[in-house]
Amino acid sequence: MTILNACPICKSEHLSPYSMKFTAQFPHISRTKCKDCGIVFANPVANEEELKEFYKNYYDKGNFGSLQYKQKTILQFEALKKSSNKEILQFDKNVSYYTGIGNYLDVGFGLGMHLYIAQKLGYQVYGTELDKDCISFVQPYLPESQLFNGDLLSAKYTDGQFELINICHVIEHVIDPITYLLELNRIIKTGGIIIVSTPNIGAIAYKIYRLLNFINLRIPIIVDGLEHTVIFNKINLRKTIEQNGFEVIEQYGESVKDSFGNIWKSNLSLRKKIVRYCQTFIQVNQVVIAKKCKAI
Repeated sequence: MTILNACPICKSEHLSPYSMKFTAQFPHISRTKCKDCGIVFANPVANEEELKEFYKNYYDKGNFGSLQYKQKTILQFEALKKSSNKEILQFDKNVSYYTGIGNYLDVGFGLGMHLYIAQKLGYQVYGTELDKDCISFVQPYLPESQLFNGDLLSAKYTDGQFELINICHVIEHVIDPITYLLELNRIIKTGGIIIVSTPNIGAIAYKIYRLLNFINLRIPIIVDGLEHTVIFNKINLRKTIEQNGFEVIEQYGESVKDSFGNIWKSNLSLRKKIVRYCQTFIQVNQVVIAKKCKAI
């Protein structure tokens, strides 16, 4: 663990306490906020080896295990296998940017849903993932994919190798988002698209929850995920992406995608089921679609 004396994004030393929640076996227990750029970040922050250890068999534990994400993904693979390209393009809003031409990279691909979609639409697909279990899970469904077990920065892709890069709920997990964005800028073609999905710490739901903590004279609790390292609001995420050679095409809020039936049948506690159900209506996440406009 490392204590940070400066913001990992703007390097300002004007910091203030933000939230805390001690839970055993999680890499981060407290958060700091930068007074200048508004970034919220884990402090102290786990190192790369500690994070790798935490992410082993990630989808077999916690909420993902309780929600049976692996079983749900297998059913989605089977449904997509029978779907036409027109039907696949309606899978979610982001897929409208999938032309199917060239090389596609999914950074931290998890259970590989977007990799599967990209391959079916015609891309040559690549992916990086820290969790070996995810690679074992995905490989039978993507026999022609090139999957790298490790961090994006260790994959050593070539300059301008990709036409489209998806980084879905990953940027909030990395120790140094700026270095990641610079690497994305290097490996994507000029005019290529990146799709960045991440929680929005400025979402009204988080603000209300934080206010309720203050009213009840409690230290604000971390609610967006104890494993998260750097959390953005809409303004500072857009600014950070634009400062690293990208032009933002679109930015919008997004709720958690799940069904009432799947949540109810899960092994989540009743309290967590209610929270999860609320998150399917309230936009607690954000998505940025950006185009590379210049090399950095």
